[in-house]
Amino acid sequence: MTAPRRAPSPIPIRPTPPVENPPPASLTRGVIRSFLIVSAIIVITELTIMVALEPLFLDDHLTMAFVDSGTLILVCFPSMYYLLIKPMVRHLLAKAETERALREVQATNEFIRNDAKERIMAEAMERTKADERIQFQARILAVVQQGVVATGKHGVILYWNQFAERMFGWTEEEVRGETLAKVTAFSAAAVRQGLSSFGAVKGWSGEVRAVRRDDTWFPAYLTCSPIWRPDGSVAGFVYTFIDTTERKKAEEELRYSEEKYSTVVENSPTGIFIYRNGKLEFANQKFFQMVGRSPSDLEGMDVADIVHPDDWPTVQEIWRRRFLGSAPSQDYECRIITSTGETRWISGRSILIRYRGENSLLANIQDITERHKAEQALRDSREALHRLSARLLTAQESERQRVARELHDSIGQSLSAIKFMVERVLDSEEWPPAGGRQAQSLQAVVPVIQASVEEVRRISMALRPSTLDDLGLLATIAWFVREFQGTYPHIQVEKVIEVEEFEVPDLLRTNVFRILQEAMNNAAKHSHADKITIVLRQVLHDLQLMIWDNGVGFDLAVTRRDGATTGFGLASMRERAELFGGSLILTSTEGEGTMIIARWPTSEGDPVTS
Repeated sequence: MTAPRRAPSPIPIRPTPPVENPPPASLTRGVIRSFLIVSAIIVITELTIMVALEPLFLDDHLTMAFVDSGTLILVCFPSMYYLLIKPMVRHLLAKAETERALREVQATNEFIRNDAKERIMAEAMERTKADERIQFQARILAVVQQGVVATGKHGVILYWNQFAERMFGWTEEEVRGETLAKVTAFSAAAVRQGLSSFGAVKGWSGEVRAVRRDDTWFPAYLTCSPIWRPDGSVAGFVYTFIDTTERKKAEEELRYSEEKYSTVVENSPTGIFIYRNGKLEFANQKFFQMVGRSPSDLEGMDVADIVHPDDWPTVQEIWRRRFLGSAPSQDYECRIITSTGETRWISGRSILIRYRGENSLLANIQDITERHKAEQALRDSREALHRLSARLLTAQESERQRVARELHDSIGQSLSAIKFMVERVLDSEEWPPAGGRQAQSLQAVVPVIQASVEEVRRISMALRPSTLDDLGLLATIAWFVREFQGTYPHIQVEKVIEVEEFEVPDLLRTNVFRILQEAMNNAAKHSHADKITIVLRQVLHDLQLMIWDNGVGFDLAVTRRDGATTGFGLASMRERAELFGGSLILTSTEGEGTMIIARWPTSEGDPVTS
């Protein structure tokens, strides 16, 4: 529909003013007539003077000439002025005024012609722009992804765009002159509502069931808008059709997805909730069961009242970092307080999501109270076991020390006394001569007694080196290295001691020595190494013992799998390290040797206790 074009306004033309002076022929005749009249007056006057005055001034010609001249001037000048000069001056002035007015009229007409030309050109450009705008709007309507139909007041189709052709299967030529209800077959009620007085004034929109040319139907969203005449009456209607088939499918899929996820969420064994702007926006049934509340309490529920006061700052900081996106999603544990005042442990995980256009947290929580109780019981049992193991090791060391002392002080001294008495008898003068059989028997007993003394001393040192109590750990390590090289002369031992005796706590001396003893005995028996390095030093307030060999190594996975039968020594070393707050690291690769590192904290605040 196009607006009527405005007719160009008439151009005012200024009329040419009338010419007051006579044309050139009339002017010439008037001048000649005035000239003849003046000439006649002069002649008549001259003749009158000559006739009247000549007798008076017959002899005085000079006076006669003056009188004659003055009379002619008095008579002829006014006549010439009124009859000849004044008409000519009036004619010249009128001619000049006429020329001036003519120039003004010409200038005005030129201005009017230029203004008219500009107005005509402006109106032409406006019409061109209007035509281009109409063509552009027509192109938009042709390519818009909606069916656009224009009808008259009674529903006869006047316009049918290309998308409507593809939507319904009818071309514009085929539907022109047909009614919209007949072509699209949407409900008559919708047609009546769209064409009613209410629809004509307000427009109408709604869901309709449209039919294509092949009689297949599809859901469409129809919008009806009236087209107004300048006088305010309705000239017709514009209908837009939007095929909502895909939207209906998407809504159905969304509804199915919502039902599916709602079923999953509501039947989840864990509590699920959405946290936004400091309050809960959603929570499933399991969550309410865990906190001992009902869904009706959701609106006024404050998370700070649910989380234990001691754990709320930590949870709040984790959530704050989640909102900032600076922390990855990870599990955390905290305590909650139920409506009955019971404290329970939960494990939570939260992720950042967009909910209703804002950043929110989707959290998942699981009740781990029973597991936490079991873990606590296990920790208590492990601590009790550690304390028992520590007592057993202490008792074992005490028993070893007692047995070693008994061997050294009782059996060792008895054997030494026997050896001394035998040697004294042999040296006595009362004993038979040196060559006798009894003397030879006693002399053979002396080396046996001496060997027994050495064996008792060796067993005693193996049970509990007396140097450990008398001289300290460093002297005991030096003694053990000498004994070890004496037993295994093919193995070179390199010793690096970087601590002083007072830097080693008393409670650690026995354990350090036992781990060293076990590690070196294992290396001698299984590693086939020819070099063992021992390092004892302080590293960042930790006492560190390292034993490294260049032997064949072994597979740690196999050792862990068969630990019950082959890894008792390794387990014993780890147990000794952990009982006093330390740790033990074992690394080994087949063909590259084995390294054992034991560490104990010795700084203030990290007590080493049994």
